[in-house]
Amino acid sequence: MALETPEGMANESSNHSVSVQSANDYFKEGERKFRSNDYQGAIDSYTKAIEINPSNAIAYNNRGNAKDELGDYQSALNDYDKAIDINGLDTRFYINRGVTKRHKNNIEGAISDYNKAIELDPQHATAYYNRGIAKVSRCDHKGAISDYTKALAANPKHAQSYYNRAISKVNINDIKGAIADYTKAIEAMPLFASAYHNRGNLMESLGRRQAAITDFEKALEIKPQLITTRNERGNNKSVVQNKIVRDLSNEEDIRKQDAFDYYSQGNVEQKRGENQSAITFYTKAIEIDTSYAEAYNYRGLANYNLCDYQAALDDYNKAIEINSIYEDAYIGCGLTKSALGDYQGAIGAYEKVLVINPKNVAAYRNRGIAKELDGNLEGACSDWRQASSLGDADASDWVKAQCC
Repeated sequence: MALETPEGMANESSNHSVSVQSANDYFKEGERKFRSNDYQGAIDSYTKAIEINPSNAIAYNNRGNAKDELGDYQSALNDYDKAIDINGLDTRFYINRGVTKRHKNNIEGAISDYNKAIELDPQHATAYYNRGIAKVSRCDHKGAISDYTKALAANPKHAQSYYNRAISKVNINDIKGAIADYTKAIEAMPLFASAYHNRGNLMESLGRRQAAITDFEKALEIKPQLITTRNERGNNKSVVQNKIVRDLSNEEDIRKQDAFDYYSQGNVEQKRGENQSAITFYTKAIEIDTSYAEAYNYRGLANYNLCDYQAALDDYNKAIEINSIYEDAYIGCGLTKSALGDYQGAIGAYEKVLVINPKNVAAYRNRGIAKELDGNLEGACSDWRQASSLGDADASDWVKAQCC
């Protein structure tokens, strides 16, 4: 979220010049601290500015931004509400409140705020862009594409809108349209490593392996730490150079290898965002080997990504039936139950993980989120403290922001 400058602050009447100047000092101090990622320090400075000048809507807005960065979403929403109470015509306040609502998984509330921003300014690119992101969260990819297109009409050089529109086009199987958008994203931002990487994945899916290698190499040149890209580049070179060799000794080995090949291809498809295609490959692996717990687990993840939560839950349960100590499947089960609003069921799934592995950070972290959503902040804080003690930086921030 961007910091905003209080445009009207310098116009205060002269008999308040000392206090207003002091408020301005604290405000600018808050800006500096925010930009240096000292979010708690920024909150303290904005609070002092507000104490001196309680009608400064932008100070409330910016303090909300800092609280959002620390994961203190409810308190951030309170600040945005106050900013809007003071000035209900500033689109930025609605957009920022919408972002925080999305962080709290209140997608409809977020969209409502973006709608209000668009009502106030029908050409506001950021409002359309954020509404597109929110629509993706409810798997409305066609609606998201429409919003990204409107964002680009207002700001044709916004690389991230092209990039996000490409991802949504992949989800409706418009591969050529997605490639065109990744190309536009690269034109707008020539060092966009992820755009090269994703375009390379799509080139590979179309059989254009040399073009895929070129894109993967460019992505690595920009961002050498992209291990996934390095592996995919290597896989494509192996295919181009025809060096894949199978040396299998018997029919059972061949059967298991075939299942593994389908499973591996499913993983490749899922990494590139092709969840429906991934499901097809995982299903083929399962048809060959009906006890393939990993294939059920990752098919569950692909179904989850497509918002088909009941199918995801069925797959996770099948993986657990095959392997009763499969931690990842229980985690997936918990996430899916949370998405369905069954927070107690999610908590139960995470508790099973912790019986298997008492040091599973994700289980503590996610159980805390489920408890928070279920209205048990004290229990959430206890879990986040445990996750923090095991090295989870986000959980540590949440403890600082929300737990006494």
